[in-house]
Amino acid sequence: MSVERIIDGIRSEFMDRQPMRAKSLIITLFGDVVSQHDKEIWLGSLIHALEPLGVNERLVRTSVFRLVKEGWLSVEREGRRSFYQLTSSGGQEYQRAAQRIYASQGEEWRGRWQILLPVNVPDELREDFKRSLNWLGFRAISPGTFARPGGDAASIRDVLDEFNLRDGVIVMDAETNAVTTKQDLKATINHHWALDQLADSYGNFIEQFKPLLQALDKARQPSAANAFHGRLLLIHEYRRTLLRDTSLPEDLLPSQWPGKTARSMVARIYKHLQKPSLDYIKSELISRQGHLPNPSKAFFERFE
Repeated sequence: MSVERIIDGIRSEFMDRQPMRAKSLIITLFGDVVSQHDKEIWLGSLIHALEPLGVNERLVRTSVFRLVKEGWLSVEREGRRSFYQLTSSGGQEYQRAAQRIYASQGEEWRGRWQILLPVNVPDELREDFKRSLNWLGFRAISPGTFARPGGDAASIRDVLDEFNLRDGVIVMDAETNAVTTKQDLKATINHHWALDQLADSYGNFIEQFKPLLQALDKARQPSAANAFHGRLLLIHEYRRTLLRDTSLPEDLLPSQWPGKTARSMVARIYKHLQKPSLDYIKSELISRQGHLPNPSKAFFERFE
C-alpha cells in the first residue's frame, strides 16, 4: 500500500473519532511545529492546516478562543488578522511533554524515589497541578501521596514555582529497601501505573502506525502536505498515549515492553517525514513576518 493511502487511512481514523478534541490537536500543532518556527502563527494558517483533518473553520475559531481563555494561548491582532502563540505557562506545560516525546531515554535507575505530599493546594489549582505531576511521572500511590522513581529536583521546583506552591507541597527523597521483593515492587508498579492498560494503548498505537513505517522504509515518500499531516497525527497520537505513561525505569517494566517499540517507531517515522513536512510548513504557514522560517537548531536534535 502506498504511503499516501496509509496516511489517508490514519487521517480518516482521526476524523471518525468522537469527540474529536480539536483543542488537544491544536496544542500538538503549537508544540510540535509552531514552537520551532518563530513561535507564532496566523489564524488563517491554522484553519488552512487543519481543514484536511476535518477540523472546520468554526471549530478552529472556537478552540483557539477557549485555549486563550484557559491560558494556553495568547493572541496579538494586526488589522483584521489574529496571530497566536503559546503563553509562558502553556509553553512550560508543553515543554514537559516535549521532554517525554523527543528526548533520549533516561539513565539507569538506582532505586531512588521522590515522594510528594500536597498539604496546601488551592482547589482551583488541583487539576492542573495533578496534570503537571502526571507529565513528570508522578502517580498517586495513596490518598494525598504522589511518587515517582528517579527524577530530578529541578523539574519539581519548576512546577512548584509555576503554581506558586513552594509552601504548599512537601517533597521527600526515598529509596527501595532490601526487604522489598522485586515481585512485590513490580506488582505495585503495575497496579498504580496501570501497565496492562498502557501496554494495550501502545499496542494499538503500534498497529496503527507500523504500516506507515514499513512503507517509508521502502523509500516511498509522501507529498509535503501528507508528510505534514502524517507527522502531526503521529505526534498527537503518541502524546495521547504518553499522557498515560510515566517513563518508568526499565528495571520496573515487564520484559519486551511495547513502549520501547513505540518510541523507536515514532523516531524513525519522524525522521522520514522531517524534510517533506518542513517543505509544507515553510511554504504554507504564515506569521507576522511572512512564511514561517527554518526551524530552530533544537528541532534537528529531536529523537537523537
